[in-house]
Amino acid sequence: MTVPNALLEIDAALQCFHVNREAFRPVRPSGFSLPRQHSLVHYHFLITEFGAPNGLCSSITESKHIKAVKKPYRRTSHNKPLGQMLVINQ
Repeated sequence: MTVPNALLEIDAALQCFHVNREAFRPVRPSGFSLPRQHSLVHYHFLITEFGAPNGLCSSITESKHIKAVKKPYRRTSHNKPLGQMLVINQ
């Protein structure tokens, strides 16, 4: 499956969801909110523009891991480092 095909499949699945979501209306006649499902409307654009949904990618978590874990660990004595790392991160 190529990326453009995957985006078309996402769009088709989303369209199918919007057609079939009416089946949930009797559950709560006053209306219901599905914010996470709504965010899917923006995925095609976000993937096309930024390469990932919501502009996120795995490098963000890796950079946070380096700052919060790897660098403080290097500053410890390596003997029972957890407590030392917590103090460093304070």
